[in-house]
Amino acid sequence: MQTIACVVVDDEPLALKMMCSYVQKTPGLELAGAFSDSAEALAFLRSGKVELAFLDIQMPGLNGLELSTLLQDRPLRIVFVTAFEQYALQGFKANALDYLLKPASYDDFMRAVKRAQAWFSNAASVVQDTGGNEVIRSDSERKDGFFVRADYRWVYIRTQDILFVESDKDYVKIHLDPAGKSRQDTPGSPFCVMTLQCLKVLEEKLSSEDFVRVHRSYLVNLNRVASIEKSRIVFADSQSVPVSESYRQALDNRIADRSL
Repeated sequence: MQTIACVVVDDEPLALKMMCSYVQKTPGLELAGAFSDSAEALAFLRSGKVELAFLDIQMPGLNGLELSTLLQDRPLRIVFVTAFEQYALQGFKANALDYLLKPASYDDFMRAVKRAQAWFSNAASVVQDTGGNEVIRSDSERKDGFFVRADYRWVYIRTQDILFVESDKDYVKIHLDPAGKSRQDTPGSPFCVMTLQCLKVLEEKLSSEDFVRVHRSYLVNLNRVASIEKSRIVFADSQSVPVSESYRQALDNRIADRSL
């Protein structure tokens, strides 16, 4: 098992002590430093070989979000730890690996650690897309899909499970077959994974033979289409998406290629 060098940064003595104890009792983690002062932590993180940092967000002087921004040039993963849930979206946009809400239980801590271990085990495959977002590219064992970040975890999406992809402002919603094998624990129906990404990036990544843009906000998997009506596409579970006139000809051409 790879040993991950960690630091804990928190201005609250009890919280700092607790997180340090979590690190010290967890196999595969090494406590490289503990800091109550974010400026001291910054100097250490810039000079030391540390791979994972547990950062409190609300600290005097330099807060955790600001600290993470100053460390963007370092090969360092961040887990934010805070008592304020409203920082979750900011943490996500700061490309945090995970987000723990105080008081964090050891089970919550271990969830973050497992994500960190999974990330480091795949680190050689991590690249940035055209929008600057991290994506784990498929390797020889992952040719059937790809990873996306959702709810502070990496989620593996099997391409064959995708029904359609929907654009939602700065995010996309990947709608999946509930009976599919994609590894994620999002409950409810329709099965959906939401990630900070643009539809254009996924359109470029997914096979042009199987996926087609039918609307400015929708990309569909032709292999999962049940029927095509005049102005909409219907899937086997009765979900449907609209077809816009500007994309109609491209859709008709693709259907013609697959018609008897």
